[in-house]
Amino acid sequence: MKDIDALVEFSVELADLSRSIIRSHSILDVNYEIKDDGSPVTPVDREIEKSLRDRIDARYPDHGILGEEFPSRATNAERVWVIDPIDGTKQYATGIPVYGTLIGLAEEGQFVLGVMDFPATGDRWIGGRDYPTCWNSRPVTASQCIDLCGATVAPGDPNRGSAEENFGSSKLADAGSFRVYGAGSYGFAMVASGKLDIAIDFGLDPFDFAAPVAIVEGAGGSATDWCGRPLTLESQGRTLFLGNPALLGTVVELLQS
Repeated sequence: MKDIDALVEFSVELADLSRSIIRSHSILDVNYEIKDDGSPVTPVDREIEKSLRDRIDARYPDHGILGEEFPSRATNAERVWVIDPIDGTKQYATGIPVYGTLIGLAEEGQFVLGVMDFPATGDRWIGGRDYPTCWNSRPVTASQCIDLCGATVAPGDPNRGSAEENFGSSKLADAGSFRVYGAGSYGFAMVASGKLDIAIDFGLDPFDFAAPVAIVEGAGGSATDWCGRPLTLESQGRTLFLGNPALLGTVVELLQS
């Protein structure tokens, strides 16, 4: 992308805005309500998403927006911003510091740039197709693990998936060296950083995986569904993040068996 530097600069601006909003609220004063789909939402989620949407509309009025808390707009545009204002709202609402803002950019349905910002820990990843992934301005590279039995695996939440999804996730975790539960989107960032070899999940929406896809791929890893197909704006549900793309065939075969 010819304008990658401007898009990166703007993405950082959005992440800075989100971080400032989160840090302006005391964690002890945050309340939440339960949405119709059974998931929690806080006033801070909505404040962040509205602020980011306003900033995007002002800078790029021809871009579409897909967010978690408000109706989508112009998702058939060439470029679409994909926003999860607080990924890990349950953790945020209960004071557990593994939550963050995910900001992705899709171009013709493909995720080309992402920012994952975790204000409680001060960690930020940014990367994508034409921008090698960095953590806090330091370049990172995904794992080169080629042996599944030696892989570290972050499986999905066993309390959330279907019997089939839990079986597949557990089967992959059993095939690895050891498993790490509860990583959430932070686990995707750890795949990009070479600390985890595999992260598998299910029940996700594009705003959950848009930014991680770009960041993992920008670090040399792969991001697909459970059938090995690229994740796009049209994808739903099952995600597979690998540090080493050479593992994809083995992992997909295991999941399909």
